[in-house]
Amino acid sequence: MKKLSLKVLSVVVLGILSVGNLVTLAQWWGFGDVTSTSNVGISGTGTAQWGKLIDVIKSFINWALGILALIALVILLWGGFQMVTAAGDDTKYKNGFKILKQAAIGLIFIGVSWLVVSVIFRLLGVIGV
Repeated sequence: MKKLSLKVLSVVVLGILSVGNLVTLAQWWGFGDVTSTSNVGISGTGTAQWGKLIDVIKSFINWALGILALIALVILLWGGFQMVTAAGDDTKYKNGFKILKQAAIGLIFIGVSWLVVSVIFRLLGVIGV
């Protein structure tokens, strides 16, 4: 029960940090700038704002994938450490290899998802949304 509550707490904290970073990125890119006077003084209604919104979303997705890649790299190192420190214990070595294999598969999925996201946003940029 203690482990479950720690996992839930970490997911909630990570979610709060992610939303905070998304808002910060949106403000940094100028999306929803209250000082804008385009379109009769209504902020955020111009067509140029969609490009900024797409840039914010792309930056957020790339940031999230970077964090996931960092976590997968740490897990990869942990699995290697388990294997190196097995000292002849086959079960510890196999567990380390299992961790290593799963982290490598996770890194591959993160790389493929980054490629798919980049292609989608490049197509959106070509279409001119």
